[in-house]
Amino acid sequence: MTDKNVYDAAVIGAGPVGSFTAYLLAREGFRVCIFEKNSAVGRNINCTGIISPACLKKCGLPDGIVLKTVDSIRAISPSGDCLRYQSGSPLAFVVDRRLFDGHMNEKAVGEGVSTFLNARVTGIEFDPGGCGISVIQDGTARSFRAKVAVSATGFELSALKGIKTQPIKYLYGIQSDISMDDVHDIEVYLGKDVSPGSFGWVVPTTSGCAKIGLMTKNDPLAWFKKLLRHPLVARRVRSCDNQVRCSPIPMKPIARSFGERYIIVGEAAGQVKSTTGGGIYFGLLCAEIGAETIKKAFRTSDYSERVFREYEIQWKRKIDPELKAGTYIRTVFSRLSDRQIDMLIDLAKKDGILPMLRKTHFDWHKDLIAYVTKHLIAGKLFGRN
Repeated sequence: MTDKNVYDAAVIGAGPVGSFTAYLLAREGFRVCIFEKNSAVGRNINCTGIISPACLKKCGLPDGIVLKTVDSIRAISPSGDCLRYQSGSPLAFVVDRRLFDGHMNEKAVGEGVSTFLNARVTGIEFDPGGCGISVIQDGTARSFRAKVAVSATGFELSALKGIKTQPIKYLYGIQSDISMDDVHDIEVYLGKDVSPGSFGWVVPTTSGCAKIGLMTKNDPLAWFKKLLRHPLVARRVRSCDNQVRCSPIPMKPIARSFGERYIIVGEAAGQVKSTTGGGIYFGLLCAEIGAETIKKAFRTSDYSERVFREYEIQWKRKIDPELKAGTYIRTVFSRLSDRQIDMLIDLAKKDGILPMLRKTHFDWHKDLIAYVTKHLIAGKLFGRN
């Protein structure tokens, strides 16, 4: 093996979280590589591409990547009743995920990161001096070494050999790009006939186009086809001939996101908002914590589990309250009947939730969840004070 195949840190996955982690490390002078299983960065992505203003600022995105600025959301109840929220400033941005991922990877490459495309990592073996990484690139077996490894693969049902993970709770996210008239807001569809215990969505992208999809536990394609027949959707759809993408979305963090000489970051670790299934911003925040942990390991020449455990402690301190609040409200919501969801939408119009929404950050839902649970669900729907 030549020295060119030896790195300080190896990142598995060239999504925005993986590339951002690599960028943060390379910026500090570390020799970093990324292994991406696809033949191009940003390929085969199943994501609505909704990011918050805070996320946009952190990524420093140039013009052309943002497809749509969103300042309004509509929630549609099972009976067709609608709660619309209009913000005086941008709530979120819909980005082109292919261009977004490419931009994040270009930032990493600009700091000296080597990106290996069409390179699937088949296993990692750890030893006292670092880790050996087995890769199949363009059909050829290759071997690399690094002192530390970062798994940023996104959520996959099959674990990477050598990285200790455990199965976690997940839903299927399914969506497609469609030609559709009269789409101005993010639309959220609720009810047992849309997606029991979850929701469907219509997200505007470019003029006359939108992403339509849903999250569900079972039979994603059947539920997707049913959403297309929803009376408020079907009459506006002009065509839906594009590819339908379906992938699992973690709803709970993995039991352990670190080990000696490695961390797991992003969707692979379950660092995902259990309310919406969005994981980009939380993944970037955890990448910053992970990079700091790795820097400390190099600074002290200590790559033990004791050092890398600090990564998990810190990221859980940062976002775990949000994840737990999201899990709680999702559990409560899954138990509501369609009639109770209708009542909730009606109550929300009258009971002060819109002013509360104006105080809520797009990425942080804990306070809103506490308010809804206390003032609407517990007190009004279930008759408790």
